[in-house]
Amino acid sequence: MQNELNNKIVLEVFDKIQRFGEPHEDGHILDGVVASSDFDGYSVVLSGSGVTLQLNFHQSYRFDYASDTLKEQFMAKIDYIHHHYNERQQGN
Repeated sequence: MQNELNNKIVLEVFDKIQRFGEPHEDGHILDGVVASSDFDGYSVVLSGSGVTLQLNFHQSYRFDYASDTLKEQFMAKIDYIHHHYNERQQGN
């Protein structure tokens, strides 16, 4: 199976949501994506638009989604956050 996910990007997006997002009952939310982690920090979770992505400590991951369209929309949000939030915006 080909690895369809860049774990480094997922971790960068998780960090950007934590820094630039608003507090949310499960963590922080930015552009409709919620970032949370388990109590020990071994797993991070990005969720929104009917999709959940869990990235584990050993870089295994699991997607949960109802349709490919929802997954594509979610990944587009991940890509947007990755490319449009940077250190310069942190001061704003």
